[in-house]
Amino acid sequence: MTVTEDTGAPSTSVNSNSNSNNNNSLRNRGRSKGKSKGKSKSKSEDGVLAGSRQQPKQRVRRRRWFFVLGIVLGFLVTLAGVVYVNPMQSTHISRIHAIVGDLEIASLVPETLMPDDFIRDISQLLSPGASKEGQQQAASEDFEPALTLVAEEALEKKHSVIIVPGIISSGLESWSTGNESRAYFRQRMWGTSTMFKAILLDKESWVRHMMLDKKTGLDPDGIKVRAAQGLDAADYFITGYWIWGKAIENLAVLGYDCTDMELAAYDWRLSYYDLERRDQYFSGLQRRIEQSLRVSGKKTVMVAHSMGSQVIHYFMKWVESPKGGKGGRRWVNDHIEAVVSLAGTPLGVPKTLASLLSGEQRETVQPLASYLLEHFMNRNELARIFRSWTGLGSLLPKGGDAVWGDLEGAPDDWLPREDANATQSEQRLVSYGAQIRFDDDADGLANQTMDGALALLQRVLDGDAVRLMKRDYSFGVFRTQAEMDAHADDHRVWTNPLQHQLPNAPDMTLFYLYGHGATTERAYYYTADSADLQQEETGAPPALRIHKRSRPHLANVDIGIVNGPGDGTVPLLSLGYMCASGWRKPLYNPHGVRVVTREFAH
Repeated sequence: MTVTEDTGAPSTSVNSNSNSNNNNSLRNRGRSKGKSKGKSKSKSEDGVLAGSRQQPKQRVRRRRWFFVLGIVLGFLVTLAGVVYVNPMQSTHISRIHAIVGDLEIASLVPETLMPDDFIRDISQLLSPGASKEGQQQAASEDFEPALTLVAEEALEKKHSVIIVPGIISSGLESWSTGNESRAYFRQRMWGTSTMFKAILLDKESWVRHMMLDKKTGLDPDGIKVRAAQGLDAADYFITGYWIWGKAIENLAVLGYDCTDMELAAYDWRLSYYDLERRDQYFSGLQRRIEQSLRVSGKKTVMVAHSMGSQVIHYFMKWVESPKGGKGGRRWVNDHIEAVVSLAGTPLGVPKTLASLLSGEQRETVQPLASYLLEHFMNRNELARIFRSWTGLGSLLPKGGDAVWGDLEGAPDDWLPREDANATQSEQRLVSYGAQIRFDDDADGLANQTMDGALALLQRVLDGDAVRLMKRDYSFGVFRTQAEMDAHADDHRVWTNPLQHQLPNAPDMTLFYLYGHGATTERAYYYTADSADLQQEETGAPPALRIHKRSRPHLANVDIGIVNGPGDGTVPLLSLGYMCASGWRKPLYNPHGVRVVTREFAH
């Protein structure tokens, strides 16, 4: 592995053949200072920071099928409503089946729009009778590849497992007992068909239940929503649309059950600080891991997805700190065998910025929920909801311009625009350095780097949202040990890997697994919007929205979104930098925690 640095700003390089911990490459995309770098372009399309040359027309094609999907979802909601209201009316279902006949949804909706399992289940629901052969085939696909691995390699369980889901993966259920809430008592306000029914039939009530209090960041008066518990809290979003269900099935083949495998669901709307303050979430994790060690004599393996990886890193700093779990500097080493991160977000996600800035979630939330929110709520409503969720701040990009680039370019740019050897298509690639661009002279607004974009966000948010964000998070970079020591017990930096050090756990291993090669949101074109999203008393600048006009001359821009390489949600720069470079440096990993990285091409 080679690591290069450019005037103190992080930049990265990993040779796909030189490091056993990385099976592809994170290449240094340092900005050019007038020198030609055309010949330095890798011949391989694999690896970190690969894939930005894909044509970004996929979204346009997908949107053409939203109407079909809307019909399907509408039918399912109507069907569920009929059965829910009066089971005796199930005779109408036969009539509906007669109308839809042999409708095969999989033939109408592109494969890239929805997972195969979801399309299959919809087709079966709409078909008068699913064949036994099809059911047997679906059943035969369960519990793989664990069944094969157990048979061939005699694998068996060893360590207790705690699964920490990602943002919006955990189901949220109502525990409110007021008049408005009694119909939803212990019903899922997020996840399952109850959420769909609530949004369609009682949207205002659903919004009141899902929003947090703008001043406290906690429950509004009269509302109590909590994370569902147990393995079914995040196994399936709805029937047939699995989240952790397949992983649970495969672990069960190894011998795991609910006594040594746990899903640590949490209310992802809350900041991590409030997760402990309201729910004692991290205290509970500490207690269960300590108990597991006492009972089994073995350390625990923690498995996380997306935002869950940040939750675990926060937990490891919290449990060490005298201001947190008071476990001491060796607690992590003595209790945690390994952390497995699936598509983790160490340096944040740019689309979170768009969600908070203009209420344009662009699949920040789970795709099915995204469809409902986008089609049944306007940006004003979405902005109010997203801005009340203080947990979203943990996913804002970290490191500012030092990581994400400046107006001259970004580390993950494919080629400098002045490269004389670039092809015509490559010369039309937009740099990622300007996180927010304005190309229509919108009220004189200027292009903004990541630092500028975060500053603009603070101008748009109201005073309470800014106060809570500053209370909970920090987005900068520490470059000295003195800075690390001075803020070691500051909870604001525990979500930022550039401002805290990995724990004193030389016996622990971090496994970071993620995909690459999928078109991923990296930056945005914005314009001023006449529809005011602001509170009247804030005195904020004009509201903004993504400028979706066509720009056919720009190869990596699609409906106002500058696309780059990644896993489809998280840019490769966030997925891979800390693995390939940051945690290879003593400043960020002073105790030599082993970091193993695996990349998987989409």
